[in-house]
Amino acid sequence: MQEFCAAVVTPSKYRNAKLALAFALALFGSADCAYWERCTPQPREIFSGVTYGCELLERTEQGHGALHWVRVELGAPGIELYVTPLDPSALKDGFQYRLRWIEDAVRNERLAVAINGSLFTSTPNWRPRLPGDLARGVETIVSDHVTSHFWEHTYLLWFDDNLNAHLRPSKPPKPEELREAKWGIGGQAVWLQEGKIWSGSDRRPDSRTAIGIDAKRKLLFLAVAEWASPHLVLEQLAKLGARDAMLLDGGGSSAMAIGEGGRDLARGTLFGGWRPVATFFGIRARRLNSP
Repeated sequence: MQEFCAAVVTPSKYRNAKLALAFALALFGSADCAYWERCTPQPREIFSGVTYGCELLERTEQGHGALHWVRVELGAPGIELYVTPLDPSALKDGFQYRLRWIEDAVRNERLAVAINGSLFTSTPNWRPRLPGDLARGVETIVSDHVTSHFWEHTYLLWFDDNLNAHLRPSKPPKPEELREAKWGIGGQAVWLQEGKIWSGSDRRPDSRTAIGIDAKRKLLFLAVAEWASPHLVLEQLAKLGARDAMLLDGGGSSAMAIGEGGRDLARGTLFGGWRPVATFFGIRARRLNSP
């Protein structure tokens, strides 16, 4: 069966070149990266319970280019979630994490799909960020029942032990939510609520990462847009079936990558991945049987 390549795979022997390119790209911020990726619009199941698709957005004032999306059936056998845990070596130095490339996170954690996570700060700040740099998260996250910290301005999407999803349109997270959460990721605003987008949502384009749910149908949605406004990204998620959604870290941090074994989709980074980040949200899933 033909394998559709939507990835930029970076072998280890090219790591130095990638590092040099990361320095250069950091000077430009978010750019139109259409020539770095290919969009194959026909949705298809790439892992058991995991469907991938891509939308080519028409050029408007709210953006253009590719929007990669993934729909996850949380009740499917073998589905597991992943949120970056606290790093013991960073904790010794008074921080929480060390920056990583998304492709390293996908490979080392054996993830089927991953996106960049929450906002963060890192040190040193006089140069472009590099893997291994010490970092702190801005928003609250939860990894395997361990809460990173508490930030009063966090909107928290969280999942209990049975992968039931919860996303309140208010902040901060309640103490009982943090006790029950096995996994959680902090975002900036829940502008998609019960299938409706807030009319005041931002319409300025940039690279964007968003996450959404349909709690009743136990569906999870991940999306990364090359160049789009929050309003446009959430509009696309609503069309795909998300009932509630919020934005994660964006701009140069936006990235989505696919792990080894996806059917009809090459392993590697679909978009972004040129800036190491502190946290990732990922999915583990079973491979589909060979046709």
